[in-house]
Amino acid sequence: MRKEQHPFCPIAQNIVQVLDSFENDYSYEEITVTVETPIRSYVAKTSLQRGLSAMMGIYMVSSGCPIMARLKPMVRYHLPFATIEETVYRSASTYLLGQYFKMKKGLQPDWELKELIRIYQNVQQVNAAMADRLRSSQAKDANINALIVLDVFAKELPQNIE
Repeated sequence: MRKEQHPFCPIAQNIVQVLDSFENDYSYEEITVTVETPIRSYVAKTSLQRGLSAMMGIYMVSSGCPIMARLKPMVRYHLPFATIEETVYRSASTYLLGQYFKMKKGLQPDWELKELIRIYQNVQQVNAAMADRLRSSQAKDANINALIVLDVFAKELPQNIE
């Protein structure tokens, strides 16, 4: 991203209220989270870091960050509290469906998932930069650990594909 076009990090701007809300909380606090969608509801008794991670992922992907925007097709079918296996499945399936439509348009598809691996490597870089910002500004660990949970998913996907 060029600083002239984006003087502020779109992710930081999009999640600042979330971060402020949880900056004095510990990641291990047990909570009950309810996620309401027009189609269904999800309820989980979980740690704050896991609940916050599910929300933070949506905020980050829909922030306008050009790197995270590559994951935006998955937001519509987001699965809160997903396991790593479910996330790998959803991500690879979504990507492969996109490649199929590319092929139908006469374009070259990426059946080996090389671009998907590159996307997640870039996401890891964004996560690392965000983690650096959070480490220097947070009183407690809920926000940073929620981001680390997301980064585990970003690291796991390329490893599962390779």
